[in-house]
Amino acid sequence: MRLTGALILLIWTTTIAYSQEWNSARLSLIYGSDIPFNFNSMQKYRDGIEILDGTILGISLADSSAAGHTLEGFDLNIRTFNGATFIRGDVNNLSLDRIRIKAENYLGLSTGFTYGYVDLSAVWTTLFSYTNPAFTGLSWDTDQISISYECGKPVSQGGNGSLLGEDPGPYTIELEIEIIPAGPGF
Repeated sequence: MRLTGALILLIWTTTIAYSQEWNSARLSLIYGSDIPFNFNSMQKYRDGIEILDGTILGISLADSSAAGHTLEGFDLNIRTFNGATFIRGDVNNLSLDRIRIKAENYLGLSTGFTYGYVDLSAVWTTLFSYTNPAFTGLSWDTDQISISYECGKPVSQGGNGSLLGEDPGPYTIELEIEIIPAGPGF
């Protein structure tokens, strides 16, 4: 008898549950989860490598219309995974500023702002901001950002310096990308 009463109470309380009023955001990786920089010629060592539109991300963002939190856009931030402080090699390491990254509108976010190429960092760095006071929502298939990468470009070409003189070998670094809502109340 007690078990039946508890079961009925449990069923009754779950049928009157309310949903929470939260905004939703999602990054969809459309292209480019692994970006290889292959320095296999002297020209690439001298001039560096730039990979334009190496990663394409779809942005989905929905406003819950909760009072006090008016969603008007987002900031796209990046950092090394778990705050790594160097680019790991089999024997040696490289400093993070050897790679620079930028994010730009690829589709549907033309009023957004890009910060241009920024050095890879262990702390969150904003790459792209989008704000629209008449915000109605974003969808991954119509609102996309491209991320471009450069490594080893000479200072004379606007880069952080050639990789000539660095030890050869494979180096790897993982990145984290986050989307932060923007607008009054955030």
